Amino acid sequence: MLRAPRPRPSFSNAQVSAYYFTPCSDEYAEPVPEYYRCRYGTVRKQTRRNGFSNLMQHVRREHPSFEAEMRAATTAESGSLIHYARRTSVNWFGWLEWVVKANLPLVFCENPLARRYTSLEPISVETLRVLMESVAQLVGLDIAEELPDRFGLMLDGWSHASVHYVAVFVCYAVDGVAKYALLSMAPIIQEPNDDLSARTHREYLAGVLEMFGKALSDCVYLVGDNCSVSKRLATIMQVPLVECASHRLNLAVRYHLEQYEEDLAVVQALMVKLRTLKQSAKLRLKSPLRPVIRQDTRWGSTFAMVHRYHELIKFLDADDDDIMELLLSPACNRRLKTLYAELKDIESVSKALQANDIPLLDVRVWFDGLIAAHPNFADYIGKYRSADLLL
Repeated sequence: MLRAPRPRPSFSNAQVSAYYFTPCSDEYAEPVPEYYRCRYGTVRKQTRRNGFSNLMQHVRREHPSFEAEMRAATTAESGSLIHYARRTSVNWFGWLEWVVKANLPLVFCENPLARRYTSLEPISVETLRVLMESVAQLVGLDIAEELPDRFGLMLDGWSHASVHYVAVFVCYAVDGVAKYALLSMAPIIQEPNDDLSARTHREYLAGVLEMFGKALSDCVYLVGDNCSVSKRLATIMQVPLVECASHRLNLAVRYHLEQYEEDLAVVQALMVKLRTLKQSAKLRLKSPLRPVIRQDTRWGSTFAMVHRYHELIKFLDADDDDIMELLLSPACNRRLKTLYAELKDIESVSKALQANDIPLLDVRVWFDGLIAAHPNFADYIGKYRSADLLL
């Protein structure tokens, strides 16, 4: 015999308990554990291991019309958005928030276990996809309505699986508060004749702004990497280029690391050797730390490799024939200690650059401090760059 599913409650047990009960206090205004007072005077005991069972038993017996009473209450009192949104809308929002913020695949909403252990009503992948597209369109309309007549554009590109993507952010202020909205994040090469030139970037930006009812002439400045394409693009658009401070620092550090390249190559070879099955098994018996190798594109990986080398050096066996020839000399170790101290200071500046609301004046002060310690940085992060013209 089939049984109809029980309708889901409008309010959770936690919301009902929070609406009707408050923790009891002693004469010193300190909370009394496990004792709660109903808003109508009754005191009930509720242990943590039982959840809200005792409190809900009291509510259902003494206040059978609690749902109607909570519906008539304000949102702040009931702790629910049911007054402002339909149940279907709340359910849709729950799935959207879950999938997007948890970085889950769209098919997650059709997973039997997910449906079993959630209080959300089931929806299909097609419904979820339509909801996402609708939300994106509505957000785009809000951004277009809020955009002022003059704004800046910030570009960031990267490649993955032989496809080059470009993210476009718009920078503007509303009531003195800076805002950064993502306008587009898509491959820049759409046609067979497209390339990665500055003119292709210009056409791409013009197409993106057209979707928001704006023209390329409304852009008053450009933020991007310190590369030839960005410089040429700014020249074509006839706007100043604010070069990315992190990218400028990255170029300076990569130039600075060239004098340590021989020592770093030896450390890289040692780390690669330690990642083999045999050496990794030996190292695992002495330390939980794993070898780290550097990447060519990010100097932060070089800092991580040098840092890990100094952590692992005490666990390496100098009599091991497999790594004996790869162990560094005392002179090389001294140079690496010096490099590690330098990179540690540089990393602190690099992390500070990633924070929000950092004024260019602070960036200038940090860069001047690095130039004082490393004069060869001046060619990359020195004064009289295009970014400094906006100070």
